Amino acid sequence: MIRLQSILILLMVGLVTAGCGNRTELNDLGITTATGFDRKNGKWIITYQIIVPPASSSIGSSSGGSQSPVNTFSSEGRTIREAVAQSSVENPKRLYFAHTNIVLIGEEAARYGIAEIMDHYYRNIGSRESAKLIIADGQAREYLEKLIPPEKQPGRALSEILERNNEKGSYYPVMNIHEVGLKITSDSGSAGIPGVTTDTPGDNKQSSIDIFKETSIPGNLRLQGLSVFLKDKKIGVLNQKESMGIAWLTDRVNWTNLTYTAAKGEVNSFLVRKAKVKVVPVKKGLHYAVQVDAKVDAELDESTSGEDIARTHTIHELQRQAEQVIQAQILDGWRGNQRLHVDMMGIANKIHQRHPKEWKVLKDNWSSELAQMDININVNVTLKRVGLLQDSFSKLLGEEKD
Repeated sequence: MIRLQSILILLMVGLVTAGCGNRTELNDLGITTATGFDRKNGKWIITYQIIVPPASSSIGSSSGGSQSPVNTFSSEGRTIREAVAQSSVENPKRLYFAHTNIVLIGEEAARYGIAEIMDHYYRNIGSRESAKLIIADGQAREYLEKLIPPEKQPGRALSEILERNNEKGSYYPVMNIHEVGLKITSDSGSAGIPGVTTDTPGDNKQSSIDIFKETSIPGNLRLQGLSVFLKDKKIGVLNQKESMGIAWLTDRVNWTNLTYTAAKGEVNSFLVRKAKVKVVPVKKGLHYAVQVDAKVDAELDESTSGEDIARTHTIHELQRQAEQVIQAQILDGWRGNQRLHVDMMGIANKIHQRHPKEWKVLKDNWSSELAQMDININVNVTLKRVGLLQDSFSKLLGEEKD
């Protein structure tokens, strides 16, 4: 009995000492929500956006209203790890990257190449490959120093902008580090990462917490352009129309809006609720062509048409017009893809998977093969609803005048 008690006491002492021996106080951690990477004079400049807990939870209150919700500072080094180590000379907290939502890469760093950034995130256990990537129009540091009301944490605000765009517009894809890594190391070797810009790049007004007292922000941050990477280097930019076409071609369209002006001048607007797109390389003679088949479910959101919208003929005509709009968007994306001589749809991956012997012949001249490929686009739109109003309001007003 005495022996059993002794063993239990030893076990309890061991548990107590194990639980306290390697503890880290929360106050000792610098929780980083966003990280920026820039290049200057052959060195990496890394910017960290760290949460200030009292201010983050009580902006506008007496306890936190005079303090910024985040603290931003930078360090530099010849390598990324050296720059992180250099942060210790001016930052009293241990940097904690597990809550990083956004990785912002400056223009010069993107042109230089992101291979070292990818290596850093894959190699170190404390970094997350699920962090979203954005390319800054200029230096990443300038964007991380800006507060973005009403969000208290700018890094989270950028993450939310990406998510809202993905859910409601699908103009630009949400790309995390792991997805980009898979794409640029595949046979196609290319990826698209959304860019961010502002109307007032040199304005420091948004660096002050006084911005939370304003009803209108002087220079909103917004997504603009899809930065195209070939392997690890940025080689060009697609505009929003071309990026939307790539979204169709890569089957990444969730919800989006289609608005166009018809032949008689009426304006129609559709809400795309569901889309399924298949892109298949087809052998034609000695070369390949691309077959695109898209099935789309949509609803009529707005119309100025003078026709009876409930008629079957009118619905078929609206569907045909929507199909033409989607075909044009897909073609814009395809032309942008060929203009930059990249394969953002992963056609090379599909040929390699289905015809490995032919891919061995094609891979050395893939750029020229891709440039001469033809594309055939087939779109089938089903109009599920025309809304609660049978006729357009413009038609009703016209009938009253008559």
